[in-house]
Amino acid sequence: MRGRPSTAFVPCLLGALLSALPGVSRAVTESEPLPMVFETAPEASARAEQPESAANAPVRLVRGCTLYLPRIEDARSNKANVGNLTVMLPTVHATPRSVQSLRSGDATAWTRGALLSTRRYGFQPVAAPPPGNPAPRQVTAEVALRLAHAWSVDLNLVSHVVLKVGYRLPGGETVVRQYHGMGTRTNFASGNGEFMTVLNLGLEEAVRGMALDAAALCDGKPLPEAAVPQ
Repeated sequence: MRGRPSTAFVPCLLGALLSALPGVSRAVTESEPLPMVFETAPEASARAEQPESAANAPVRLVRGCTLYLPRIEDARSNKANVGNLTVMLPTVHATPRSVQSLRSGDATAWTRGALLSTRRYGFQPVAAPPPGNPAPRQVTAEVALRLAHAWSVDLNLVSHVVLKVGYRLPGGETVVRQYHGMGTRTNFASGNGEFMTVLNLGLEEAVRGMALDAAALCDGKPLPEAAVPQ
């Protein structure tokens, strides 16, 4: 009677299959930081399964609005890491085999790249203070990255990103808002590119929430009440 295959054979076989797939990013290690390069998710009109139409065309929230960004900072309590990878054994109880931290690259540059991507929403972003004399159709926002965390859940990756934004109103008042973004994607190989993709999805969602409020300010509308205490 043939013996049953060892459970150790399963992850080895899975790793061999994944390494043979084209385009799979290399696995993350605790000695190498993630690249922290922001890339937007493709517009619906650019996806092969959704042909371009008025319903899925790129969204423009505002026109002719300058978004001044005098300060962009990394205000995370843990600047060294951006999450963790938990490797599970293929058993009934999914016993953790190992847990390793994900090292962070330059999170300030990463956040700046996401804020400059607001061009896709119709803004003219400028990473500098506004000129001395206030002009119409402009918004000034100081942005702090408060959280950027990604982790593995079974066969998925999840991220949570939080931005704290202080808007300078024309009268000199500053209004503070926080924006949360979540990202999810399937985990194929626990690769650095996969973790960056899920972090980018979370950051993009947070920036979109900020863009909605900035567009309202540019149009002279008041900000809605904060959903949570700031």
